[in-house]
Amino acid sequence: MAVTKIPARDFTIEIDTAYPGTPAWTPIGGLNSLTPSPTTNRADTTDFDSNGVAEHLVMERGLEFTISGHHLEDALTGDRDPGQAAVEVLARAVGLAALGSFRVTSPGGNVDAFLASAEVTPAGGGHNDPAAWSAKLTISGAVTHA
Repeated sequence: MAVTKIPARDFTIEIDTAYPGTPAWTPIGGLNSLTPSPTTNRADTTDFDSNGVAEHLVMERGLEFTISGHHLEDALTGDRDPGQAAVEVLARAVGLAALGSFRVTSPGGNVDAFLASAEVTPAGGGHNDPAAWSAKLTISGAVTHA
């Protein structure tokens, strides 16, 4: 098959709800946006020999994902989407317990796996809006590609 454009909605993101044990991959439901944000730390290496032209070395690279969509909850029982609930638990943790295992899978089966901490924006919205849910996942360490 030829290389083609693919819908962003066909990517999946999952959290390992058994980390650090035997993986139990749980989809994070209700999402309508998955946005990667790369970061770069550059050291200025400009000196008098640079002839007025800026120079730098890349010292560090990082990546964050912002995931957002709809808050999913059973209005009668309070049961939550298991993936959203797991991210929320992670977002309340500190120390080593604040790192969770995630993977993003493309429609063609390419997998990026990583450890990340989470910050969750609690549910909210306007009078006639479905309740929104979002999280920022900050990657710690290298991303593995499979």
